[in-house]
Amino acid sequence: MPKAGTPEDVSRLIADALNAGDLEAALALFEPGATLVMPSAVGGGSVTGVAALREALGGFISIGPTLAVKPEKTLLSGDTALLVGIWTLTGRAPDGRDVDIAGRHADVVRRQPDGSWLFVIDNPDGTA
Repeated sequence: MPKAGTPEDVSRLIADALNAGDLEAALALFEPGATLVMPSAVGGGSVTGVAALREALGGFISIGPTLAVKPEKTLLSGDTALLVGIWTLTGRAPDGRDVDIAGRHADVVRRQPDGSWLFVIDNPDGTA
């Protein structure tokens, strides 16, 4: 599985994984205790930990998503970075309803011992 060599790569790789329907690749971009904030457009709330992330990300994959992420700013402090940007997500819900949501994200990623970067907090409603 590809590893994020820069903080911005985490955003690109999560979009690639979800668009490809690759749950394992998506999960590999999160630290084991990471938190994913669910977009308010799909009910909000948050999940933490591998099992909860697996279920939440599986839900996104089930809609056959097309996720696009455009980074705007990266703030770096040592081994931690804050990523701010915009995203769009389209797909089809299991009930046949079209999904078309967008937002501004504020994500926290951390450099790992091997030099790669992983999500600590994936917050698609980060600036709302």
